[in-house]
Amino acid sequence: MGGENQDSMPKFSLKRKISSKKTVLSVALSLLLLVCLIVANYLSLMLVRTETGGESVTAGDFKVYMLTLSKSQVEKESSSRAVDFRKIGAGGYVWQQNEYYFVVSSVYANRNDAVLVQNSVKSNQGLESEIVEVAFPSFTISGNFSGEEKKVLSKALNAFYELYYNIYDIAISLDTAVYNEISARLAVNNAHSGLSNTIDNFNTVFGEYDQPEIQELSDALDDGLQISKALCGGSLISEGQTYSSLLKYHYTEILALYLDLIS
Repeated sequence: MGGENQDSMPKFSLKRKISSKKTVLSVALSLLLLVCLIVANYLSLMLVRTETGGESVTAGDFKVYMLTLSKSQVEKESSSRAVDFRKIGAGGYVWQQNEYYFVVSSVYANRNDAVLVQNSVKSNQGLESEIVEVAFPSFTISGNFSGEEKKVLSKALNAFYELYYNIYDIAISLDTAVYNEISARLAVNNAHSGLSNTIDNFNTVFGEYDQPEIQELSDALDDGLQISKALCGGSLISEGQTYSSLLKYHYTEILALYLDLIS
């Protein structure tokens, strides 16, 4: 009898230990599952907020570097000199900054590119020039926008810089003989089509909005489209202007339009 009791006691104790461990493990798994559910729920809420709406859409800040061939405090004087510069391929857009009117030859997103062209203009054409830095601050439109609205609005806000850079690239390609005038004009038409599609999407999504900032953006986009149409038409700003000059004139005009909007 004594032997049997000694054999059965350890077995009973082992079962209790196993049962206790199972209970602890079960509780731990339940707590882990609860934590996972809480985290998953939180993440899903964050994901929904990101995809379905937001408080604002912002176009980032940037700078450009204008190669200018003359400046004056008298607008009429600069406008008169711009006519001659257009005949040699300079854009000839008269840009006002502070108290001066600058005759802009071309505009660069990178200062080093502007310096290289400045040196080339001096050595090859004997023209003195000045690089003028122009800062474009970030621009924000606030509102309770859905994910799709934010995409369309962001595309519309960036349409001005995108058009500038597309036309700038075409002008560089024409000046370096990568394009001839015919292929440059075809590329301009493609850039115009891209802008037109952006505006169509914007009007479809925001056509019923009466928010002032949305209306101002809409008006600026329409003005940009008219500038793009004028470039496609090829109408000269002044007699004797080259097509390269026309490209540079209009891409500077687009930048002026955008700066006016965000200011």
